[in-house]
Amino acid sequence: MIDIAMHRHPRHTCILACVYVLGGLTTISWADDGAAQCQTCHPGQHDELAKSVHRALSCQECHAGAASYAVGADRLATFVSRADGSGMTFDHGASFMGKPTRSEIPDRCGNCHADVERMNPYGLRTDQLARYWTSNHGKRLKDEGDERVAVCVDCHGSHDIMFSHEPQSKTYPLNVPDTCGTCHADATLMADYDLPVEVLDEYRMSVHGRLLFEQEDTGAPTCATCHGNHSAMPPGFATVGAVCGQCHEHAAKDFATSIHADQEEHKGCVQCHGGGEDRHFHLIERITKPGGILLQRYAHLLSTEPDPSAEQITKAIHAEPKQIITHALPTCMECHEDLEDDESLPKLFGLLDEIAAAERYFVETARRLNETGKGVLLVDNQRFRFEDAKTHLIELAPLQHTLDNSLVAAKVTELTAVCDEVNADLEELEAGLRWRHTLLYPIWAFALFFATIVYVKYKQLKHIWVKPVAR
Repeated sequence: MIDIAMHRHPRHTCILACVYVLGGLTTISWADDGAAQCQTCHPGQHDELAKSVHRALSCQECHAGAASYAVGADRLATFVSRADGSGMTFDHGASFMGKPTRSEIPDRCGNCHADVERMNPYGLRTDQLARYWTSNHGKRLKDEGDERVAVCVDCHGSHDIMFSHEPQSKTYPLNVPDTCGTCHADATLMADYDLPVEVLDEYRMSVHGRLLFEQEDTGAPTCATCHGNHSAMPPGFATVGAVCGQCHEHAAKDFATSIHADQEEHKGCVQCHGGGEDRHFHLIERITKPGGILLQRYAHLLSTEPDPSAEQITKAIHAEPKQIITHALPTCMECHEDLEDDESLPKLFGLLDEIAAAERYFVETARRLNETGKGVLLVDNQRFRFEDAKTHLIELAPLQHTLDNSLVAAKVTELTAVCDEVNADLEELEAGLRWRHTLLYPIWAFALFFATIVYVKYKQLKHIWVKPVAR
């Protein structure tokens, strides 16, 4: 397609035709005065920029140079049709800054994005450049000149930058793991930094990764949520609790009171939720389960095993706690070496046993309440009371992070007390129903006796008063 404006002069048309034939271009853009523009030789970058968040910017905003160039037809045709690696260069003028090196990119982007006056109308933060220089990426770039580290264009793109809320954007939540994985899943690159490449696969299998990829929950934590975006760096084990605590506030608060909270060698939340042999603390697993999940699992168990044992119930409704703790045991054993003399681990498993017993009682009570409510008895008051048991069950989840058996036992007692009350009420209602059923026996017997007497009397009266019809 040839710019219609060029038909104003025959010479312009000849130049365009020459460039079109020699360069194989489908679109040639010129200024009104016939001078070549940036998109004349860089149509791909121009098209990307036209669709990007920076569509209102000109090329000169980032690269400087003139807005157009007077170029002879022969020279332009030769340059546009040049082969890659030909070594041919085009003189863009003294003010042209050219393509920035990777070391120059942060400051080049920061010319605008660190300018408060310029960013203020868009409501954009202006501390991102400063944050970048505090990241592991920025530090290695500035202090060591390592240009292999991530810079702005690696995460955002160059000419094709899009808003983060657009699904095609590299920084859209669903795309963030793959964006980070471009480098962090590259075994050759990561080997030079002695960093594991398994973290991306671990994240995909984690509770956070499944929320993001399977349920497409864009509110799920991504790499940037825990590590930061422009200030990206792994949280140290001393601060990982603060990172997790941004979402898991109650668990973090309870863990802060535990015996492990002040121990430097303890790895915090990831010790149990993502640790273990051959793991890299990104396979975060959820130990606790919602009450509804426990009830569904219990119902499924009863469909195959009408009279399960306590051990079968625990294994069926909530096997994860001991499984996950077992995964983490090798890490625990780094400090708790002697299982015979060290009571810590037996106490931990004792704590899990207490919680398991409370969960069994909870699901058994819930099932009984549901079954009773299907009959003629009204159990609305009991259902309302049972909500307190659900609350106590929810509170047990973060409370176990204290590793304080007495606190857990107290909460288990509260949960058990509610279940006891509900079961006592149901027993009373069922006893009343059985009593009413018992009362029905003499009532039905009297009704039958009375009906018999009436029938006998009827027969007597019929014999006296009803005479046979003569034939």
